[in-house]
Amino acid sequence: MKRTVVLLALMLLCCLTVGSAQSLEEMVEGATPGDLDVIEVRQDERAENRRVSEGFAESVLPSPSGMLSFERLFTFVKSLMAELFGEDYDENSGTETAGAGSEDEDMPGDVDNSEQPKEPEDTKPLSGYEAIPIRAGAAGSGSEFMQRTEKMTPAQREEAILAEILAGNIPSFLREFKEIEVSRKLKDGKVHVIKYKVMPDVLAIGSDSDFVRMPMSPLAAQTIADKFACILPTTQMSDDIYSHAETKLTPSPMSGGQYKNWQQRMTKNEFYTEHQRLVEEKCRKAGHQNGMLIAGHKKDVIITNFLNSHKDNVVIYGWHDSRNGGKPIQGYGWGHEVTYADYSHGIRLIANEVEVDGEKMDIKDVLADPTLSKLLSKEGPVKNTRAHRK
Repeated sequence: MKRTVVLLALMLLCCLTVGSAQSLEEMVEGATPGDLDVIEVRQDERAENRRVSEGFAESVLPSPSGMLSFERLFTFVKSLMAELFGEDYDENSGTETAGAGSEDEDMPGDVDNSEQPKEPEDTKPLSGYEAIPIRAGAAGSGSEFMQRTEKMTPAQREEAILAEILAGNIPSFLREFKEIEVSRKLKDGKVHVIKYKVMPDVLAIGSDSDFVRMPMSPLAAQTIADKFACILPTTQMSDDIYSHAETKLTPSPMSGGQYKNWQQRMTKNEFYTEHQRLVEEKCRKAGHQNGMLIAGHKKDVIITNFLNSHKDNVVIYGWHDSRNGGKPIQGYGWGHEVTYADYSHGIRLIANEVEVDGEKMDIKDVLADPTLSKLLSKEGPVKNTRAHRK
């Protein structure tokens, strides 16, 4: 503030001085002989201060209209202030900027309005399905994976499946889970609402443009679910996902006369690849876009209390068929041992974090609750939510 007052005072003084100043010739012409010594002294003083006076004179030369050039005057005064106070001035606004060690820095009552650098905001680390690794640029495509594992044993292929998915080699659209909202009147007489998030399609390996939906045993599926804080669906959840699906496909069985010796080929890569082709053909006809919630094309590997007494089995359910009112072709199926997987199986991940009546809960706590479990289970409470029993 003090600097501003001094600046304005100097500008006013300069204007008044210029308006009333006499040239040296005028002073000599009107002087008496006794005044000449004084004039000579003043002339010497002018020579001694030539740098300042010439700069000042240049800055205040009249404009063609006879008025002083304010811009030149202002520039001169600004330079003079810089010499007097050791300050720098902003070229555009003419405002002063205090340098390091200036007296204004510690003046009480001064307010520093300069914008302070913002500290980085705390970010919550990714967890659950959001922490699935980003797919590497060098990751193989779905068709490449099928070729590479063609001659592997089922156990070797399962290890390869785990390695690819845990490393993030899945299509990007699988990372955007879809929300399912269900409301039911429960035994407490109240209507409860649950919201939970599901993978829009079953697990697949590869890129967005070249991927294969990948069947696997509940052993591998549970390992992946544990890693990304998810579970597999119940029969009730499988039904609800189908009813909410944006794309509902009819099943594509590969049994019967069209595929010879199909019983021996169901678990082979050739059937996995062929079923992928059949499903993609139906997707195109249905106008499906990757990332939309889709169902009906695969059977779900599920969690159920039935596994408590059948620990060495895989339980499958689904293949809902719109031609049959959306009812599943496959009811509870437990005819295969725990390492089994064939072309018709799909792994759908469900996020652990859910919302019940507006409150966040763990889906496992919901399934274990005597009342709330009916939101997600036809069986009542499901206390063991693993797809296989150790």
